[in-house]
Amino acid sequence: MVATTTRNESESNSSVGTFRLVQFGLFALVVVSIVNLLVLSIGLALVAFPAEFVGGPFGPLAVGPVVVNSAVAAIGATLVYGVVSRYSERPNRMFTIIAGMVLVLSFAMFLAPDLSGAPPNVFAILAVMHVTAAVTIVGILTRAMAQEGESR
Repeated sequence: MVATTTRNESESNSSVGTFRLVQFGLFALVVVSIVNLLVLSIGLALVAFPAEFVGGPFGPLAVGPVVVNSAVAAIGATLVYGVVSRYSERPNRMFTIIAGMVLVLSFAMFLAPDLSGAPPNVFAILAVMHVTAAVTIVGILTRAMAQEGESR
């Protein structure tokens, strides 16, 4: 019995064009910021959070840090996806694995000194935002390769 493997043709040794990557990266940045703001709004509507975590411009659950951190994640992921798509035979798979590892490592942020003494609901909403950001960014960026492969 001979084992055969099939490869998604859209993922075979071709990198995403720079312009297309920038388009999808900017789209990911906007969407992940909106999604995280929605998650934050829902969380704030459902649960009371201590003022030091929500109030002010620099609280971990303030709008500014949520948007900035979402943007940084989207930009970093776009750069990584660009490199992975250039050098990997299966860039979507490799990028998804890397993104999963980064997601797990991102939970170490919960040990930050500015979160000491935070109630569990603060950690819960931050964890939900991390997961939704990862899913959103991976979902958008991996479509860049698939759609580019279909247009060839």
